[in-house]
Amino acid sequence: MELNYNRDLLKSLLNMMGNHNPECSELNVSNVIVFNSKFHKSNPKPKIATDPKYCELSTGEFRVDSTDSKIIERFESIKKTIMENRC
Repeated sequence: MELNYNRDLLKSLLNMMGNHNPECSELNVSNVIVFNSKFHKSNPKPKIATDPKYCELSTGEFRVDSTDSKIIERFESIKKTIMENRC
């Protein structure tokens, strides 16, 4: 049923082309033939983006000039992360 609907839709669209494009004014479609087949070309699956893995080039050695313990703790955590990502 859907195939018949699509065939009729294609036929009507081709016939309406004459109204929109003067070069197609003589186009008169009376029959559309559709070949239904079980063979089809499968589309390749798109690659899924993942987190890029890289070698950390930084040494993680920097001085923290702060007296706030929360800031010092945060920077120490950053240093630890840097060292874990080194190659």
